[in-house]
Amino acid sequence: MATSKFLLVCGALMLTGAASQNAVSAGARESLAESIVTAQASSSGGLRIGDPLPPSKAGNASDGYEEILWPALLPEGWTVEGIMEKLNLNDLGDNDPKAREMLQKVREMWDNAPVNPKLDNRRVRIPGFVVPLDGQREKTREFLLVPYFGACIHAPAPPANQVIHAVIDKSVKSANLSPAMWISGTIRTVRSDTRMGVSGYEMTVDKVEPYQLDSNPFPI
Repeated sequence: MATSKFLLVCGALMLTGAASQNAVSAGARESLAESIVTAQASSSGGLRIGDPLPPSKAGNASDGYEEILWPALLPEGWTVEGIMEKLNLNDLGDNDPKAREMLQKVREMWDNAPVNPKLDNRRVRIPGFVVPLDGQREKTREFLLVPYFGACIHAPAPPANQVIHAVIDKSVKSANLSPAMWISGTIRTVRSDTRMGVSGYEMTVDKVEPYQLDSNPFPI
């Protein structure tokens, strides 16, 4: 998955918005760009914003769920490169009056990113980073799953086709979620607009499992 390219466009969203509203200098924009890419949350243990999941230990059996990764959520023919070609961000200068219009256009493109219809109503298992919708990890029943560290919290939300709105099934005990999890359940192509971002998928979660890493960057 082209995580760095997703983050690049997310960073561009922030930079063009800042240029439009605050008339920041080129130097300030460069500094902000660097902070977007290199900033680390205090609890990340070395993960930087935009980092995908580190390698994992051998996982549990899928129990009848098809194991997928994030590229499977993208529809055929939809690429980040194609989106970037349409943006022409290099044509925008500091304090460009078109920047705010571009910012809105990009956000709309992100929020309406098409999903993969082949995944509708499939039983799948997928790993990702957890973004609690109630602000807590303990005993939560609803959260977003995203492909890279910091999404929706330290950086803008990914395209909707890279966000899963997860709802833990009533038959499953509420979970104390780790920062990174495997989730298993039935995924549907249902769009939701949450306070943390727009999701293109919804999953009724039957099982949640911590993402077991070769080394743990998530100190408790």
